[in-house]
Amino acid sequence: MNVPCSIRSRIAELQVSRNNWLSFGSFLFAALFFLSSCTASVPVLSFSRGPDSLAEVSKREFVAASLQYAKGEYSGAVERYRKLLTVQPDNTAIHYALSKAWAGLGLLDSARRYSEQSVVLSPGNKYYAGFLAALAHQMHDYDRAADLYRKLSVMEPGSAEPLSNLAVEYISADKPEKALAVLQEMLVLDPKDETTLVQMLLMQIKLTHYQDAIGTLTALVEHGDGKDKLRLTLGELYLQTKQYDFASRTFRELLKENPGSVPAWLALFEVSVQSGNQPAFLDDVNRFVDTNQVGLRQKIELAKLFLVRSSRESSFSEPAMVMMDQIIKRNPGIGSVYALRGIAYMQKQDAAAAAIDFRRALLLEPGAVEIWEEFITASLIQKEFRQAGKALLQAKRRFPGMTLRLKVLESELFFQTGKIKKAALLLEPVVRSKHAQQEKNIYLQACTTLAFCYDALGYGEKSIHLYETILQLVPDNILMMNNLAYVLTLQGKELPRARELATKVVAAEPANAGYLDTLGWVLFRMGEYQHAREVLEKAIGLNPFEAEIAGHLGQVYEKLGNMEKSLEMKEMSRKLKAK
Repeated sequence: MNVPCSIRSRIAELQVSRNNWLSFGSFLFAALFFLSSCTASVPVLSFSRGPDSLAEVSKREFVAASLQYAKGEYSGAVERYRKLLTVQPDNTAIHYALSKAWAGLGLLDSARRYSEQSVVLSPGNKYYAGFLAALAHQMHDYDRAADLYRKLSVMEPGSAEPLSNLAVEYISADKPEKALAVLQEMLVLDPKDETTLVQMLLMQIKLTHYQDAIGTLTALVEHGDGKDKLRLTLGELYLQTKQYDFASRTFRELLKENPGSVPAWLALFEVSVQSGNQPAFLDDVNRFVDTNQVGLRQKIELAKLFLVRSSRESSFSEPAMVMMDQIIKRNPGIGSVYALRGIAYMQKQDAAAAAIDFRRALLLEPGAVEIWEEFITASLIQKEFRQAGKALLQAKRRFPGMTLRLKVLESELFFQTGKIKKAALLLEPVVRSKHAQQEKNIYLQACTTLAFCYDALGYGEKSIHLYETILQLVPDNILMMNNLAYVLTLQGKELPRARELATKVVAAEPANAGYLDTLGWVLFRMGEYQHAREVLEKAIGLNPFEAEIAGHLGQVYEKLGNMEKSLEMKEMSRKLKAK
């Protein structure tokens, strides 16, 4: 589980690291204190006062062991402490000291064994309990650590530290409900503590207790610093709970004080989009575009963000277009905004409108190769081959190096205009290029077009290799699955695999006549004529104007002995090809 930064700092304090133990230089003095002046309730070394008594010898041995520990000589300290335990096996101080020495060696299992014993022998000692809790945390035994910190919180009523540590253990154990309850205890001690409020807020959001989180945030806004960020979060919570009026009011108050806050503008727009309040959105967009507190670059970047959102969420499509329209209205000389709107039109599959915007953008920014590429793409989609060819020629003159994408677009133009060999010759070095392989989208486009070229040229083995390559990069590309299945069928290879691929494709798009044709043809080649007939009849019903489907169905009827239907389909195929 991810632990909030504000809480990770507390975890850092609890880590039982060698540095912490080494820095415990005062341990020697604490050890002497335990030996000589602990209260009667804590077991200590009980020695006589004879000058050469066993007690004096043991006392000197304990001091020597403690000195070795302080110097970082943990192995020597361990040996001395263990010998001392043979004399005083129930001495709490020695168990505690030995635990720390084992910890210094990084042997946490041994350290914990003696630490647990020190707590058993002296259950009321908060230092022993605290050290054992830290060890348990280090060993990821969060339940044991939580149990110890709860006992420490009872020993130290009114202290926030053990409660804070307890909350950390519950968070580490992924028990947010229990962590939240502890944080609420801490707030009773100090209702205005910002750290506790922030930690509580994070837990409430994690648990989707949004209404409670709103109350916590309100308290933070009243008492804390960084109020802009807090109010943004508060508004987001209102938005999450569909309290659109409160969300809008929160963001508007923030913008009143800070009209240049782009995150607040974005959040305000989102309120209008989610609530479907188009008049409010248009009014807010106009205010945003007119304000001098936000630079033009930032306005364009926000429009880009909306465009990205619109590619995933259709509800943002029209708002993104409105925003770009308003920016263009006030800044008609900025080519990049026309290009941005052109991309939006491409997303809406309106290549004609996109081409118009790309052409305008090129008049304003002719040195932007990306706009040339988009304009050529839009022209190819419209099958405006003459326009695409002219633009390609201009782009090649302007960019003598010719980008990879321009090469791929030129090959696409060759392919679509029937210059198959020329397209293949241009693409083969592109596909082999390491540079192209590093640019996934361009590489996939190049491989796809080259595979189509090989299909058209009858190079089945080569096209199969390319389809396999593409599917390794994009395993769920159903068009490539379909084409691979079809080529395998034409080659008479791996027909069971071809059937598996074609079946998967039809399951993804059952109303696609081309995909049904592939499956029907695979079944035909496998001798399953009745099944092939059912599939191909469905395909011809969806697209009665495809010559290949009619031709395939004619061959199926022939195999089934229905010569009348076979001749009918073959004649239909001939006429469609003639057209």
